[in-house]
Amino acid sequence: MHSEGDQTGGNPEFHNKDGPWKNDDVRYQNPLSKRFLEVGANAGLGTNGDFNDWSRPQNGVGRFTVSEDNGERCSGATAFLSKAMKRRNVTVRTGAMVRRVNFDRTKTAASVTYDILGDDTCRPFFAVLRNGGEVIVSAGTIASPQILMCSGIGPADHLQELGIPVVADLPGVGENLQDHPAAVVSFRTKKKGVSVTSKLRLWGYTNPFPILQWFLFKTGLLTSTGCDHGAFVRTPAATTNQPDLQIRFLAARALMPDGMTTFIQFRNTKNLEDGYSFQSVAVRARSVGRIRLASSNTHVKPVIDGGYLSDPSDLATLREGIKLGRQIGNRADWGEFKGEEVFPGPNVQTDDEIDEYIRYTLHTANALTGTCKMGTGPDSVVGPDLCVRGVNNIRVVDASVLPSIPGGQTGTPTVMVADRAAAFIRDPTLAPKAPFIVEETARLPGVTEGASKKIATSLA
Repeated sequence: MHSEGDQTGGNPEFHNKDGPWKNDDVRYQNPLSKRFLEVGANAGLGTNGDFNDWSRPQNGVGRFTVSEDNGERCSGATAFLSKAMKRRNVTVRTGAMVRRVNFDRTKTAASVTYDILGDDTCRPFFAVLRNGGEVIVSAGTIASPQILMCSGIGPADHLQELGIPVVADLPGVGENLQDHPAAVVSFRTKKKGVSVTSKLRLWGYTNPFPILQWFLFKTGLLTSTGCDHGAFVRTPAATTNQPDLQIRFLAARALMPDGMTTFIQFRNTKNLEDGYSFQSVAVRARSVGRIRLASSNTHVKPVIDGGYLSDPSDLATLREGIKLGRQIGNRADWGEFKGEEVFPGPNVQTDDEIDEYIRYTLHTANALTGTCKMGTGPDSVVGPDLCVRGVNNIRVVDASVLPSIPGGQTGTPTVMVADRAAAFIRDPTLAPKAPFIVEETARLPGVTEGASKKIATSLA
């Protein structure tokens, strides 16, 4: 990837070491994480030194790379925005909330209406496009379709229900919501002081030593995300030749079977039991949901229908993940770390009981994509150049344009989309052109097949 700054020495066919977005192997390995690699390999999962080296299968246990440079977090803001902020033509407005994009009579984006949060006057602010400018919507899989619909771009019947004037009838806006669903297996261990949560505490309070170690040497526990080891597995439920399951290993006992709630509660709990957890993630999920407006006001949260487990294959993958997590977690080669199962617990044994546990505790693995789908069909929202169909001077650049969810984390594909969008904006000749297929049939009524193809091409 053009933006990647790989520091792991990975295969140059699949890695770039010269980009600004740095990544590296995690500097810290918890003893439980090291043991997980041994146990997983002994369990027959195999090992994988680089999950992004596609010259070999993705299967196996290994360390995840982290967005890090010299022990410090290297985010998109660090890699790109901090440098761009020095330019005279870049202004970052924080605390701003977009109301809508405004269009002229030719359906060309002309300005953006926004609010400044905390402004007591309640008056709207406007950002007006200069000649040659365009609007880039980059608010994410939930908010990008919300902004488009509040601006009059989306399913006409839905917009009319809310009294929003229709600028472009695009039925695909808000549809095709995809995510990675997850469920957890967790164990407690009798060995004290080994989990990452224990090492962050001292007598029930924040331990200052990891902070000091990071501040002085940029090493230690705070260089880790906490979840930096795992595996990819092709389960019996897989519908393709690729792994359908990701195991994320966490050197800590889950407080709740809902992994997201656990992370919230960690900071509010003083006395934490030691343990280890496996988050099973269906990375080839086929279930689809959608986003709809609850109001024409962007300050009102939209209605999110995740559609989780609407495709039975996702439940089958997670069921296999729960079984695999139990199998690995109960192995004798954990040695002194071997734990006692906490979640799902001894009362969950049959497939039906496992399925009920999954449905009750299912949570997001934070991989939302697809609601402003890129493509050329009637359900697409943006074309291959990322420009919104049916209007001018507006693009969507974020994970919402991905037509299908990647079989891994979505951060890198999203940066790749942004990298390509920047290239298209700098040089429009680089942007691919493709016909917008109004109908899936090869022939329009009363038109010959050859003429129909010409019409479709002219709509690009």
